[in-house]
Amino acid sequence: MPPLYLPSGCADPVKLGRNDANTPRASTGTIVAILFIVNRWLLIALLIGVATSARAQDFRRPELNVQFNRAMTAWSTGTSLLEAKARIDRVLEEYPDDVEALKLRAAILLDLDRPEEALTDANQAASLSPENGEAHLLRCEAASLTGATDEAARALQLASNLFLQRINHYVRLSACAVSVGAHVRAESLARVAIAQDADDPRGHIQLARVFLAKDTPELDAARAIVDRLIEESLVTRMAVMADSQLASLYLDDPLRQ
Repeated sequence: MPPLYLPSGCADPVKLGRNDANTPRASTGTIVAILFIVNRWLLIALLIGVATSARAQDFRRPELNVQFNRAMTAWSTGTSLLEAKARIDRVLEEYPDDVEALKLRAAILLDLDRPEEALTDANQAASLSPENGEAHLLRCEAASLTGATDEAARALQLASNLFLQRINHYVRLSACAVSVGAHVRAESLARVAIAQDADDPRGHIQLARVFLAKDTPELDAARAIVDRLIEESLVTRMAVMADSQLASLYLDDPLRQ
């Protein structure tokens, strides 16, 4: 995963792309339509997420619910992937059809560079809960990493038409779309992430990556986005130059380094 895939340290992100004439964007009508759909999706996704979380905690024994939460913390904070894996394994030993636990273990396995095993868990989660967008997102990521491009493309199609609860989900799905060569969909998903919250830089960075990944790279469009991120102190120039993909925008232009 590239260093700037998920920018951090942005305590006070500013508005990006709203008043920047150099930053390419969709038409006003398209943005309005995206915002309407996104707002509706967010409300439904929030209700689904709360209900799903409550149901999961209800059916797990208290001690295994503790194991699940500790596994989530160990994984999300990066404390220990192996600890997270051991804890979630205990949950799944007793509850093999626990969709939330299967998704968490798939994510842990992806971070452990074990995509084949992650794909097995993601497929099971998606089979148990076909309307779960995150399960199909994990399928797309795992299948792409195993070289199963057709399966990744099918998962991408399904995930794109389902509710995703977080901006990060749309950013990751956009990246997965790039990995299977679906650049139009990748751009659309990045713009959905931006439409969810234009103050969050993650969608903008992903859009720049999409422009760079196209068969005919849109270098000026990508550089306009990254220039703005640097200008507004959302990312540092040093971090950009340490990112092999984004640094390519500046290596041939010493004045911009």
